[in-house]
Amino acid sequence: MAGSSIAGDVLRWRASSGVGVLVPGEEMLPPGVVCGFSTRQGGVSTGAYTSLNLGFHVGDREENVLTNRRRFSEAMGIDLQGWVAGQQVHGSDVAVVGRKDRGRGASSQDTALPAVDGLVVKESGVWLTCYYADCVPLLFWDTQGNTVGIAHAGWRGTLAKVGLKAAAKMMEVSGASPDEIHVLVGPAIGSCCYSVGEELAGGFDKAFGRKLLTRREGRIYLDLKEANREYLIRGGVPPEQIYISGLCTSCLDRVFFSHRRDKSPTGRMAAVIGLRER
Repeated sequence: MAGSSIAGDVLRWRASSGVGVLVPGEEMLPPGVVCGFSTRQGGVSTGAYTSLNLGFHVGDREENVLTNRRRFSEAMGIDLQGWVAGQQVHGSDVAVVGRKDRGRGASSQDTALPAVDGLVVKESGVWLTCYYADCVPLLFWDTQGNTVGIAHAGWRGTLAKVGLKAAAKMMEVSGASPDEIHVLVGPAIGSCCYSVGEELAGGFDKAFGRKLLTRREGRIYLDLKEANREYLIRGGVPPEQIYISGLCTSCLDRVFFSHRRDKSPTGRMAAVIGLRER
């Protein structure tokens, strides 16, 4: 990935054995918190899934996905056996998990937590994951680094406030106050590319006003990242503790899968966050 592609972004490019990952600067995170985002570079999948597809549910060969997940785990310095995933139904349910859940959704879609789009954990060695190809991945941690969370926010999940519900669940589990919550909004489709119809635009207009919508050449474009940020701020998360990646999954075709750009089939990136043993 060209350095200019992420110049000034909150995420930094890192490569390990040919696997490209995006990570925040260590100064952003409390000790023990590990998080990052995959790209499409460094895997074994072919065709529409070239090359680091991490989603089981999109039609790729299962053995390729497993190999890709192992490669991404190695690049992140974590173990695949500790991954936990939800089955992601574009909803707003958030589950609290622990070491007993290690491996759920790691090696097959069938073992993922059903009907869950958000996860929270306070135990170490549990790697929360979500999968996306334009939707907004949200990563959460508290100031002390005692609890972390993740959420998958498409337009349905955004309007259902999945990010706000994940933050609330984190506070319930950790005892943290809203001003102790930090959120990293990862790469997702940007308002540069995300055109929507009048009905969906009306739903976001009702929730946020027209500030998230722009009209260009007869089309309406939605800022989905900003919508999630706005809900989090309304929930008490300080604006300066919400970090937004400006990377657009639709624009950067060599770096990211994009369902809007590539249609189906296409691969999925993963976001991951967890706590190391201290």
